[in-house]
Amino acid sequence: MSVVLTQYLEKLATEHTPLWIDAWAYGKALLARGGEPPWGDVGELVAYHRQLQSLVGSDIVVVELESFYHSWLQQSPGLLAAMAAKKRLGYALRTLLANTAAREHLHEIVDALAGLYPDRPVLLALPSPKHWMAIAYCQAHALNEVEVSWDDAESASMYIADYLRSLADCDISGLVLRDSEGPSTDEEVARYQPVLNVADHYRWQVVLDGCSQGYQSGSGQGVSFCLGDSSGNSGCRKASLDAWQSGATENSAFLYLTIPVDAVPESVLEWLEAARSGTMISP
Repeated sequence: MSVVLTQYLEKLATEHTPLWIDAWAYGKALLARGGEPPWGDVGELVAYHRQLQSLVGSDIVVVELESFYHSWLQQSPGLLAAMAAKKRLGYALRTLLANTAAREHLHEIVDALAGLYPDRPVLLALPSPKHWMAIAYCQAHALNEVEVSWDDAESASMYIADYLRSLADCDISGLVLRDSEGPSTDEEVARYQPVLNVADHYRWQVVLDGCSQGYQSGSGQGVSFCLGDSSGNSGCRKASLDAWQSGATENSAFLYLTIPVDAVPESVLEWLEAARSGTMISP
């Protein structure tokens, strides 16, 4: 049975401020020599994740779907060609998510990682529907960017909602929807309603990472947390580990700290120790 994210954070907060350590880019540089993690082999991926977690000890564990599919497409030229077969904006994403082999392999990975961390929340991080539609189209057609409207984002939400049902029996605690230019109003969050409905049905909690213009969604929209920068007064504080300053955390359920990609391991250990003790200051 999956860990309930909010209950876990509330309990942990009685001991210390929970730390969500984003070490994905740091781990790729340190453990994968700048390449992708070993997504193709479940056992090797679990070992990789265990090693990374041993270095940082994040209170929350994340499975990065964008990285998984980036790696998958590198090894699947036939799928990439199929995604480019039609020019319709949503076709590439729909084709990608419908690939049975990728779904089954990811399911094995998620099951393995949930089994590895039974006492911690395991979240699936994926591009927001709006962002993922753009990523898939650009990958299929070798473009740098494409415009995706909020109407298109709603269509993408339906594709992703259907896709997420294939992971219904995995012991995950929630979803992280990532986008550098995400929603800025309740109306825009509502475009993700198909995904939010699936999450609610399976009792997965939703974290929005990348809301625009300081927007903070609430539980009424089906969102448990919004990640904001360290200067925000609501949501959860987000900062680079090497630049975070200790301060009041009364309004934060947790601290989201990103480890710089070029960080020195010895320095990371010092930063983490200081962050956990609440004495972190800017260098």
